[in-house]
Amino acid sequence: MQEMLLVGRGGEGVVLASQILADTFARAGSWVQSFPEFKAERRGAPISAFLRWEESAPVRRRYKLRDCDVLLAITPAPPAPELLARVRPGGLVVLNRDEPFPAGGDYRVARVPASRIARRHGILSPEGRPMGNVAMLAAAVRLLLPGGLELLEQAIAARLGGNLAEANVAAARDGYRRVRRQRTQRPARPPETEPVAGSGLPARGSADFPIGRTSARTVETGSWSLERPLLLDPCTACGVCALFCPEGAIERGDGTMTIDYLHCKGCGICEIVCPVRGALELEEVVA
Repeated sequence: MQEMLLVGRGGEGVVLASQILADTFARAGSWVQSFPEFKAERRGAPISAFLRWEESAPVRRRYKLRDCDVLLAITPAPPAPELLARVRPGGLVVLNRDEPFPAGGDYRVARVPASRIARRHGILSPEGRPMGNVAMLAAAVRLLLPGGLELLEQAIAARLGGNLAEANVAAARDGYRRVRRQRTQRPARPPETEPVAGSGLPARGSADFPIGRTSARTVETGSWSLERPLLLDPCTACGVCALFCPEGAIERGDGTMTIDYLHCKGCGICEIVCPVRGALELEEVVA
């Protein structure tokens, strides 16, 4: 049995991608299982989906993946070390990028410019962002199910239909053609951990006790942002945006407003409630 972890951000079609790929493997004669894991219910927040497939017997496991044979990173941002650590030795990492991936490990790397392909074919989110999920699926199919492009096209047509299906099928063909394998690099040495002094607890990340002991403020959740607010000259520092900010990422002091971009998730509430025209606007965050 093979197990795949699909990761991305809310709004990038991660769950849809897992469903289409499951349909593709089923059309190839495999037993499949696909299900998502929702975290923060917000566009731009990290999201995962899981896929298992087996050619000879039904899939009996009924729990989320701990480790995986394949990591499919749909978002253009490079995957975090914690995600790469979940790839089993000799596994496959498929990335949405055109440039070589600098990190090395005991896994194979393939890459495809999925976002660029999606923009070329006009596959965009309501905010105008490229949806590279289908091009990523095509790359995975070429690597895992050679000759399965036609099955993927059938799964896309069954799920989407109409003009949307036509554009996505074209993107899939591009992704299938443009995927590239990357030369394997020397595995990176994992960082050593130390027990917490005087706590009697094992090191963070221990295989026996995988727990964390840090404040949520140490997690830079601003990386979830698809957009971020900019304060402009007309701002009067009235503080209304700070009052409504659900993350407490905006503060007023000394007659000016400041934004904590490390924790601002780009929800856009500040722009909606701002009473001063032209005082604040949202800009796209480029990964």
